[in-house]
Amino acid sequence: MNRNVLLLNASEEVISIINWKKAITLLHQGKARKPYNYNKTYSVRTVKGDYNLPAAIVLVRYVFLPMSRDATTPTRRNIFKRDEHTCQYCGFVSKNPKKLTIDHVHPRSKGGGTQWTNLVTACPACNSKKGSKTLKECDMKLNKKPKKPTWMKLHITGYDETGKELWSRWIDI
Repeated sequence: MNRNVLLLNASEEVISIINWKKAITLLHQGKARKPYNYNKTYSVRTVKGDYNLPAAIVLVRYVFLPMSRDATTPTRRNIFKRDEHTCQYCGFVSKNPKKLTIDHVHPRSKGGGTQWTNLVTACPACNSKKGSKTLKECDMKLNKKPKKPTWMKLHITGYDETGKELWSRWIDI
């Protein structure tokens, strides 16, 4: 069962996403509660019957977090996540990372680096077509200009079965 729960600090700032077992533990230990005026719940089947688990919980006590919540390094996984597993040239979408590659917009052979603004998700066909040429040389265009994502965009994603956002009340992506 995949029932992730949004964990909020006592100030209602987003901390992370936790699994449903950890959420139930925090609720039963009295360390967390359901947010005020929030009604989205999951039905979790237990030995004693169904349990309505809130899709978001708030810690009772405030937890101090480090100020720097900068997006991490541009790893293969993080680039795919930022680009939503979509080729930035043709729009091909695949959740299977083996069917996608990383492309340097400005080729490394021509001085391009490995920063967020120079790496994009590409399908093998587009990556091969582009090769080590610039966009102008191969007459290709990017669908979206690459930029450094926020910590929130990379680490907090949550959608229910219907595709609607669960936590838009707290998340402004």
